[in-house]
Amino acid sequence: MMDPRALASDQLRSGEHLLWVGQSDPRKLFTGRDGFLIPFSLLWCGLLTSMMIPATIADGPSFAWVLGSVFVLVGLHLLVGRFLVKRHRKRTEVYAVTDRRVFITNGRSTRETDVRRTDRNVQWTRDRTHCSVQWETGNSGARAFFGGNSVQTIYANTGLDGFFGPRTTAFWDVPDGDALVSALDGASVR
Repeated sequence: MMDPRALASDQLRSGEHLLWVGQSDPRKLFTGRDGFLIPFSLLWCGLLTSMMIPATIADGPSFAWVLGSVFVLVGLHLLVGRFLVKRHRKRTEVYAVTDRRVFITNGRSTRETDVRRTDRNVQWTRDRTHCSVQWETGNSGARAFFGGNSVQTIYANTGLDGFFGPRTTAFWDVPDGDALVSALDGASVR
């Protein structure tokens, strides 16, 4: 079992002080974006399967079968695989707030941003049991929809993030949100 505090402490720089350490709740797998992604992936897999079965029975061209199989694998990842990726990330990544920065690490790679940034968005679940904090990517509105970091924002916290570009800096589904927000507020006024 991984010790989050030890993993975060290994990433500290000289003179840096750890204010908060936590992880995402691995039981929280669904987001509002799944209201679109799950039906889409079911439709994707259903259409491809209905096209692949007759092609296989008719002994269709092998190139079409191979290409179709690739699309079926993509559909299976959309349907099931992304949840496995997401759960793995939630179990292996550690979130940390220091007096200088916030960072996300798994021991091999680290994403970070300045702790004094005020362009963060804090969202609570309806029952206020979990909190998510995301730092803005710099693009909003129509500009974000047609380019820039929009894909990163659209697929954030779905298990598909990172496939279409770098992942956003965000702490997702944190169970001790009050302590996290308190540490962020305290560090940002320093």
